[in-house]
Amino acid sequence: MLANGRQTVYFGDIGRDAETLLDYFERNGAPEGPRGANPAETMLEAIGAAPGVHTEIDWPTVWKSSKEHAHVQAKLARLRNVAGKPSPTTGDSEAAAHQAFAAAFKDQLVAVSLRCAQQYWRTPSYIYSKLVLTVSSALLIDCSFIGSENTMQGLQNQMFGVFVFQFVVGPHSGQPEEALC
Repeated sequence: MLANGRQTVYFGDIGRDAETLLDYFERNGAPEGPRGANPAETMLEAIGAAPGVHTEIDWPTVWKSSKEHAHVQAKLARLRNVAGKPSPTTGDSEAAAHQAFAAAFKDQLVAVSLRCAQQYWRTPSYIYSKLVLTVSSALLIDCSFIGSENTMQGLQNQMFGVFVFQFVVGPHSGQPEEALC
């Protein structure tokens, strides 16, 4: 949970019905919320982020001095120490060492490329519309320069045509907006 200025106010388990989080705020000086109230509204009021509410408590400072913050930092330190060390279950081989990512960059690149190619293959209407847009805009720009002279002004006009073509085709050269690979 972040306060104004993107400073951390709380990070960790929320608990059932936000009991853990509400308990954290109450232990650190926030007023107890009314029974049956929305926990999200109670938390926003506690840190002074709700409309018309102000708090004197500096919640980012409270978070940095809390035992919950210390627990999160200790857990992160343990995880950093594990990276690059051999796995206790598979022996001391270098291949079994913990890595920052589950797969190598090359493997990830191949998997994502195949997934995108499958997405394009499954939506041929996108490929056809992209082809029609590219061909029609190229023909339109080409036809507008039929009979143009080879002068400085003619060259500038042609370069502007190339710019317009890239402006029309460029944004559509990526993946479809509605389907993320």
